[in-house]
Amino acid sequence: MTSSKLSTMLPCAAFFAEGCVLAGVVAFFMQLTLVLWPMAARWARMKVEQTGMHKKLAELSETHRVHVDPYAKQPEKKFRQLA
Repeated sequence: MTSSKLSTMLPCAAFFAEGCVLAGVVAFFMQLTLVLWPMAARWARMKVEQTGMHKKLAELSETHRVHVDPYAKQPEKKFRQLA
């Protein structure tokens, strides 16, 4: 089952799969009431999307990271003076 379907059907399971135990317990109690179930599903879906975006951004930043220290002193360029 994909994470988006899991977050819709069982919001507490989506939080437990992400490792957020306290949020999973809160979502479980929200699931017990049918009135709060849609809010718990939306919250879980937003959390899953957010962690997915963070993983993609971390992967991109690791791929495009430049191994040059931006704060290192650059050698001064010496220009020839015209007479």
